[in-house]
Amino acid sequence: MKNKLFKVLFILFVILLLELLTFFIINTYRCNEISKEYELKIDIERLNQEKEKKKLSDDFDKNKYLATGKNAYERIYNSRQKDIVDLIQKLSLEALPPNWKSEVKVEEFTNVILLIQNPRDEEDISVNEVAKYLIPILTYGGQYLKNVAVFNRKHQSYLYFDEEALGELIKNQTLSEKTVADIKNKGAGFTRYNAIKIDYEEKFGHIFIPVIVSGEYGSVECFMMLDTGASMTVVSLELAKKTGHEDLNNMERRTFSTAKGLLSCPIVVREIIVGDLDKKQPVAVNLEDNSNLLGIDFFESKDYIIDAASKSIYVWSK
Repeated sequence: MKNKLFKVLFILFVILLLELLTFFIINTYRCNEISKEYELKIDIERLNQEKEKKKLSDDFDKNKYLATGKNAYERIYNSRQKDIVDLIQKLSLEALPPNWKSEVKVEEFTNVILLIQNPRDEEDISVNEVAKYLIPILTYGGQYLKNVAVFNRKHQSYLYFDEEALGELIKNQTLSEKTVADIKNKGAGFTRYNAIKIDYEEKFGHIFIPVIVSGEYGSVECFMMLDTGASMTVVSLELAKKTGHEDLNNMERRTFSTAKGLLSCPIVVREIIVGDLDKKQPVAVNLEDNSNLLGIDFFESKDYIIDAASKSIYVWSK
């Protein structure tokens, strides 16, 4: 009888241990899951904060030169300041060389920016030569004119006179070496804030751009490798079939010279969308592999710079 009771107690004790062990394991597992979930939420929140911080930083950079609009030739025009605009415009026409173009825009009611297009290459004209043309404009309109951006014949900004530089020019009739350097640096930066920005990823030394390829039967998001040596944009057979139902055997074909030899490709029409840029254009269909290449034809009538530091491409109209 005692043996049976002992056995029963022993079994109950073992069951209790197993239950405690099970409870401990389950509790530990739940604690780990809750901890992981909490850490994930923290990581997500931290990532959102970093995104917001970057957005605020980008917004600050975009606005710090008092630039508005998508590019340098789309500025807010305030009709209530028409007299001031006309004054600066007439002064510019009189002071600048005959073949130079100028445009005056008003920002935030009182800030006037003068946009000058120099038809010559920037290497042919110095900052001080431009400053010489600005002095008569500033003499009569300096109290209104706050910023001057100078563009080359490709519509790329290369000089930017901010309010401080213009104030120094009015006071001294000349510019210090430090101010000249600042004008050049800010000019190079001003181009980016008046251009369309395209972010890219770099893999194995190549640039990959997020692209939407759209056809009559659908649109596909993908990454295309930028190939500035390719005269034509190339899509894979798979991508061509997902966006259109052409009979490729009956399409016009073109032959391209590649590293693997001559390649004959059917030509179809697709809309290529990259950021805020879109273009409906002929593209070649690669029947050999799955590579998708964004060719130089997409940037026809555009100028661009590739900024490796920010992994961005800045595009503006020629």
